Amino acid sequence: MIGSNVRGVLDFAARLAFFAIAPYLLVFVAALFPVKGALVQIGVALAVFIAGEAARGLAERSRVARFLLRNQLAFEAYYRAHPPRPFLYYVFFPILFPYWLWVPEARRELLLFKGYTLLTFLLLVGSLAHQYATAFPPELGLREFGPIAAYTFLAEAVVVVMMLMPLVTTVVHLHAARAPRRLGALLVAAVVSLSLAGARIGQRRDPIVSYATRARVRLRTEAKPAQAREAQVAALRAAREELATSKDDVESDGKVEGEPLRRAHEALTRYYKEDEANAFDLWWARKKKGGSVLVVYFEARRKHGPIWLAMDGDGAPTHDEKRLPRGAFLAMRKAAQ
Repeated sequence: MIGSNVRGVLDFAARLAFFAIAPYLLVFVAALFPVKGALVQIGVALAVFIAGEAARGLAERSRVARFLLRNQLAFEAYYRAHPPRPFLYYVFFPILFPYWLWVPEARRELLLFKGYTLLTFLLLVGSLAHQYATAFPPELGLREFGPIAAYTFLAEAVVVVMMLMPLVTTVVHLHAARAPRRLGALLVAAVVSLSLAGARIGQRRDPIVSYATRARVRLRTEAKPAQAREAQVAALRAAREELATSKDDVESDGKVEGEPLRRAHEALTRYYKEDEANAFDLWWARKKKGGSVLVVYFEARRKHGPIWLAMDGDGAPTHDEKRLPRGAFLAMRKAAQ
């Protein structure tokens, strides 16, 4: 009896820790990758599960409801017949890849979360087609789109397996066990976690740039370097024109905000897509030997160097690092955070 109580406490403590951490991480992942569809779908599945008899009754009375909730009703029916396994099974689910690849029951549970019915598959294809048509041509084609779409799909799968399965099966487990106090405590932990993540994002001076946008900026710049440089020069000139009358939009760390940045983004859209243009920053600094320098730049990530172009006080664009103040790139990175 004592051993059972200890296991119960440890199990709840593990779930509480997960609910305190996973939602926080999920907010940042959702900002980088388009996983909102998976979040909405699983949220509806949970609602149908909790509604239980009411949802099934609605589906029996309405063909439309039965069609729309088909996947969610399958989710509800599965867990009504198969209670969730121990919590650690779902925490370590990703490393059980060979197991759920070959065991039909484990594979069936995963597919319930992925929910790839004909309707959701068509929605996914439609979303990808729209993304390609609006954000890639004419400079980028299917060769560039393929890897980005694959990484996006993989990110959604990872989110579902690593974060959503432990969260959702915990709610299902505690709801079925009629443990409202424990469920309430976990939901409070999740709300606090989400609030902290939201506050952290709100404190950022720049919005988080999605993975797809970041990849497109680099690919489009490499596709037609001359046109990319022309847009960057136009952005620098537009911002410099605004800064000539006032330096009020320059922060203490050199970051440029306000109207100069808006005009720079507008000039960049001559070549870049709007979300790509908005991913660029402006940085201004005085030089020790006199004069100043204005830089339009896109922050580096991993193995890729920053995309940048500078303009001295004489108005000549330059890509010579020696004409920048010492530590300029470090200062730009810090200013963007």
